[in-house]
Amino acid sequence: MGHTWYAKRAQRTHINTTCKLLLLTHAFDTLGCNVVGWRTDNFNYASQRAIERLGAKKDGVIRGQKLRRDGTIRDTVMYSLHRGEWPEVYAHLNYLLSQPSR
Repeated sequence: MGHTWYAKRAQRTHINTTCKLLLLTHAFDTLGCNVVGWRTDNFNYASQRAIERLGAKKDGVIRGQKLRRDGTIRDTVMYSLHRGEWPEVYAHLNYLLSQPSR
């Protein structure tokens, strides 16, 4: 799944949950994807937690995968969500959206 960037005030809110629900619904139900994947920098712990909250599973780390803008070498953490996991994730995201705003 491509990049999503939110202002700090929108992170961990219904805005992000709704967007992810729409993107994942499109991927699995409209496009018929079997797997949706995410990649993030190994030092981006907030992104890793957010991806894990969606229900994605950590597949592993690609060491030395690319260069960062500052010239340091980046390790990339890989995540995926499979079609068979989608119904449970779909229900969970809808449950989160049914809860009062934080």
